Amino acid sequence: MKYKFASYLERFMQENDYTLEYISKLTDSSLSVIGHYRKGIRIPKDKFVESFISVFKINQKEADMIRYMVAYDRTPDLIKDRLENGEKDNIISLPLLGKAAAGTGYINFEEANNLINRNDMELNSYLIEVSGDSMYPTLLDGDIVVVNSSINAINSINGKICIINFHDQTFIKRLQVNQNEVRLISDNSDKKIYPDIVIKEEEIEYLQCKGIVVESRRNH
Repeated sequence: MKYKFASYLERFMQENDYTLEYISKLTDSSLSVIGHYRKGIRIPKDKFVESFISVFKINQKEADMIRYMVAYDRTPDLIKDRLENGEKDNIISLPLLGKAAAGTGYINFEEANNLINRNDMELNSYLIEVSGDSMYPTLLDGDIVVVNSSINAINSINGKICIINFHDQTFIKRLQVNQNEVRLISDNSDKKIYPDIVIKEEEIEYLQCKGIVVESRRNH
């Protein structure tokens, strides 16, 4: 089954007589990436979607439709099948709270929505998109992770991958709790590029755990 956005993009190009080269130039994206979007080989990231909407001056109604199509394309097939078959009792909407940096911190969260199976998830969970590769190979750039926000006490998250707020920035790191410090550790073995972030005792009060990562979901 072809992705919804791929079908839309192909129709959009035909109706307006646009070429891949033209869309590539206006959205500042590589030609091969646009070709992959059109063929349904890849699902566009939010940055491209918003650039596409902006440069082609898409009206609000159509822009919302484009965002919905991309969100639908990212939804696992199992959930799509259940939705299309009317099995909505086991589906809940979880907030997708922007991105958490696997490298440098992002400023807080931006809320959107996504769908997930109720049977295998806590109701107080939320979703985060991973940005960067400092948690490689455990987590990859672009992965969507499920976070259980009910597990957030420092003494219960030692050794876990957590969503951490520190000085208004948001990280996704493995926590190591020591006697006089807390370390935010990258799983990536290249410590020259991804050294530990060391939070001394006097600054621990500025650290907040927003939950632990319990699962990652990835488009292939």
